[in-house]
Amino acid sequence: MSAAVRRNGQKLFFRFSSMPELPEVEAIRRQVQQVVAGGLIEKVRVHRRDVVRDRSARRKGRLSVDHVGQHQVIESVDRRGKQLVVLFSSSGGMIIRLGMSGRITIEEGLNRHPVPPHRHLVWTITPPKSSQKQIKMSFIDPRRFGGVYLFDSVEDCQSRLLTGLGPEATSIRGNRLHDLLGGTRRSLKAALLDQSVLAGIGNIYADEALHRAGLHPARTGDSISRPESTRLAAAIRSTLRVAIEAGGSTLRDHILPDGSSGGFIKNHRVYGRGGFPCLGCQGPLEVLTIAARTTTFCPTCQH
Repeated sequence: MSAAVRRNGQKLFFRFSSMPELPEVEAIRRQVQQVVAGGLIEKVRVHRRDVVRDRSARRKGRLSVDHVGQHQVIESVDRRGKQLVVLFSSSGGMIIRLGMSGRITIEEGLNRHPVPPHRHLVWTITPPKSSQKQIKMSFIDPRRFGGVYLFDSVEDCQSRLLTGLGPEATSIRGNRLHDLLGGTRRSLKAALLDQSVLAGIGNIYADEALHRAGLHPARTGDSISRPESTRLAAAIRSTLRVAIEAGGSTLRDHILPDGSSGGFIKNHRVYGRGGFPCLGCQGPLEVLTIAARTTTFCPTCQH
């Protein structure tokens, strides 16, 4: 399936991304944090038990709603790579993984409309300011590749649920990236998709950053010089920064909690534009399959 958007009179077609990447998750985090941080979770409704992994990593059996946050204050909503990390006042909390189709919705008031399909968990939250209305925060996931993962403490979260993740892509620097890439003969594209190398990058932003850096996606990691690593790190940071401010890229499932779409799709230089002119040299963009992912690049501008 594909989506289409017009830019400069051209109708561009995009294959759907497999899952939200760092900009989409960070844009969601910012909206959720602004509304729920400091709020008291009055009630939790779990409509699908198998979407929740309890503290023993089980998704079957009895589940205490207190473990999903009932009667807890939400201290913060953080992010690690592509995952939302919600901390409770008890020092426990939950990680929300959006998978391929997961999203978070926030509604004001306690309307009693029927629960829509695929709404697996609902948190009723009283905001910290008495002037604000009570809200409902819901986790919706039609394909159920995502889920909610509970933890007892920050240490438990780090050691059990976030272990193995590389440094955050938003803050990567050239020397560190050169060290990470220097030990692999995998392609640049494959290495960037590996969350143990760099946390948060997926198919869209790997293609976009490599084009901005002028680096061919099939080059091996150990072939990249330090100046090239510095250029790539800067391209990764700037690409992610602009994408976050645009709310990410909405291709199919990504919708922000306030119901709006991510607008970075209009800024894609290569992703989904195979066969169209390169925005740098005007030559046709080409498509390869690397690490089982469709990869779009410019054979002239990327070396």
